[in-house]
Amino acid sequence: MFSGRGGTNSKSNLWARGCAAPFGAVIGVGLSASAAVAGESRGFVVDWFHVATAYVETNCPDGLNPLSDEFYKRELRRLGYANEEVEDLMKDFPNGGYIPVTTMRGRVDGKPVNVYANPRTQPDPNLKPVTGNRGFGFNLDGKMGDEDFIDPVSGEQGVDNQMYRAMGCIQNFAFHAPDLPIYPYAQWDITRDTAPAWLIEIRDIDDFQNDADISIVLDKSVDPIRRDTNGDALADMTLRVDPNSRSRTVIQGSIKNGVVVSEAFDANVEADPMLLPLFEFSNARLRLSLKEDGAAEGVIGGYQPWEPLYWSFAQGGWIIEHSAGIDIPGVYYALKKHADADPDPETGENKAISTAWWVDAQPAIIVYPEEAQTADATGNP
Repeated sequence: MFSGRGGTNSKSNLWARGCAAPFGAVIGVGLSASAAVAGESRGFVVDWFHVATAYVETNCPDGLNPLSDEFYKRELRRLGYANEEVEDLMKDFPNGGYIPVTTMRGRVDGKPVNVYANPRTQPDPNLKPVTGNRGFGFNLDGKMGDEDFIDPVSGEQGVDNQMYRAMGCIQNFAFHAPDLPIYPYAQWDITRDTAPAWLIEIRDIDDFQNDADISIVLDKSVDPIRRDTNGDALADMTLRVDPNSRSRTVIQGSIKNGVVVSEAFDANVEADPMLLPLFEFSNARLRLSLKEDGAAEGVIGGYQPWEPLYWSFAQGGWIIEHSAGIDIPGVYYALKKHADADPDPETGENKAISTAWWVDAQPAIIVYPEEAQTADATGNP
């Protein structure tokens, strides 16, 4: 099962050290001694990409949300099953007679329907949200509000990350950095041996410590990653840019005290459509540290449509729900309630939610076809 209560997937990274040292001090080491050649570029392939969790107990003072062995019993009782019937259905957990019942626990006109395809047909289980103020991301709206976080690494205040507020007290997401949230970890890891790799290129670098004008290119390769003996992406792979990629975005940015910081941007980044949504970022930001060993790590955050994010859980149905301990209709209601952008002109309900994602990247040699080299910021040759 994915729903273990302790973090077993761990990478030694910046966020483990973030509370002990200022962000710029951590990543400036080693770079000041390495002067950039005017107009230098650095290429990277994304190794890990997953929800940026920042769990501390004060973020979830009322405890964590129950796992599937508990909330299935709640739902069976709601459907009218007596306690002994519930125990009988659940006796062979994680396999057993409960599966068809809990899958079809939605009701339309009194008739069972698939609850993952129709989450509104189950009452809102009212998942416990994060109530603390520690969370990764960016101040996307330029305001300070009661729902905002303080980034534990950069110290930025007014951070908008309502996806984490909605889901951060689900046990599968309640991990301290550098431990990885288990289901997002598995979801990303299962795709990266076959899916086209994501690329980042930082261009026009004149100074690795402070440079007021650089370009950041997000793109996609036609090649997947190859792994080293630790299971990470090989460093210094040669990767070919997909000349027809819809994922190409050129962003203006700067380097401040050794930290790559983007200006606001919009981007669509394609992942494996069988398991992951199209990442449609609006008003997004990127913060990236360049490490001594040539790797990079940081955070990307922005507003995203919340329904595709829900789908990334719902598409796995009961397998994901019981294995990862994630109340999938509960996720639907939580994302809907905490969505904070792009109001529907007719209903007034927000269609987008603020998010933040961790990015780990290895150095890579990026090979551009001629048409990709001349593409503009929209990806058109």
